[in-house]
Amino acid sequence: MAFLRVVVGFLVLLVMIYLALSVVLRLRERRRLAEEWEAGDQLVERDTHLRDGMAEYDHSLRKRLLWLVIVAPMAALMLLLYLVNGSR
Repeated sequence: MAFLRVVVGFLVLLVMIYLALSVVLRLRERRRLAEEWEAGDQLVERDTHLRDGMAEYDHSLRKRLLWLVIVAPMAALMLLLYLVNGSR
């Protein structure tokens, strides 16, 4: 039962970190797109530029790699717990 408590607690912590990073990175990308629009020729509307840019960001590798915040530490924890408990 202690094993499950550790895994669930660690998972909750990682999900909170993932959500915080996701919000920060999304806001940073939105700010970058707004600055890019202001510095450019402004041939399209600002909202259209932001919407298209955020759609590209949603399908980008950077957004997908953010899942490693959860997957990599959980895999390391599971391996560590397996090795510690398997040595008995």
